[in-house]
Amino acid sequence: MLELLEPIAIFTHVARAGSFSAAARRLGISKSKVSTQVADLEHKLGVQLIQRTTRSLSLTEAGNLLYLQGEELLRDAEQAVASVHNLNDATRGVLKVGISQSFGTMHIIPALPDFMARHPELELQVSLLDHKVDVVSEGLDLLLTMSEQLPLGMVARPLMKCQFLLVASPGYIAKHGNISRPEQLVEHNCLVYQGEWHEHSMWQFKKGEDYCEIGVSGNFRVDNAPALKSAAVSGLGIVYLASYLMEDEIAQGTLVPLLPDWQLTHNLPLQAVYPRRKHLAPKVSAFIDFIKTHIGSPPYWDAKFDHLYKLRK
Repeated sequence: MLELLEPIAIFTHVARAGSFSAAARRLGISKSKVSTQVADLEHKLGVQLIQRTTRSLSLTEAGNLLYLQGEELLRDAEQAVASVHNLNDATRGVLKVGISQSFGTMHIIPALPDFMARHPELELQVSLLDHKVDVVSEGLDLLLTMSEQLPLGMVARPLMKCQFLLVASPGYIAKHGNISRPEQLVEHNCLVYQGEWHEHSMWQFKKGEDYCEIGVSGNFRVDNAPALKSAAVSGLGIVYLASYLMEDEIAQGTLVPLLPDWQLTHNLPLQAVYPRRKHLAPKVSAFIDFIKTHIGSPPYWDAKFDHLYKLRK
């Protein structure tokens, strides 16, 4: 069994990199050694792991299964090393983080230089993602996501809950009128988030004991929240959006809150998602703690909307 550990690790790097050459560069060994190790592994296991062509490679069913297990093996080894390093209170190595694209661009990336300054021995690799993520197959240590479709078999730690605002541009309101109740939304052009796995066309509201869920429609649907905001700013319609997207637009008056005395009750937390482990790697723990402190409770951008939230009943 021990003689298989190195070739399994090499094979996993090949599958992760998508080529023998890229894996060889990453590992600092020759391409011929990589190829030989993978071929020997296939011979010993008695199965083909990789379909090879002159231009690309793809994993067989057996190869994909071994790759997922290989990722687990490498993570366990890295965690063992990290645990030893933790004896010296050091956070080091490579940390691979996936972050929801719009939230990461606006609120996480600007804070990362501070995190890196605190942990100079750490190399941070960030992927800004706008698709459904498989944490293991994409080689991530941690995923910060607002997706409603969480990966199976993962730990999900809530970091904060998104607040939502119903908004439109002054131009749209002047042309089409304001509203006083959620039911009036059916008479308006509503801008809808429609992703591959989720469509947000049922908008939830609450005022005291009064709760309603309104099915909205309109002539514009898109799978990107900042694009919805831009469409609303241009006067295309009314949108139900997370507050973290709109601190500048509300302050500048290019978007105006509607139904200010109603709560918008759509539930969308930011969660830290990572593989289940007996001991969380220090670098992952340090990053989660940093982000939670950076965001604050309540989130720092919501402080600008406190006067609006106080109107809600």
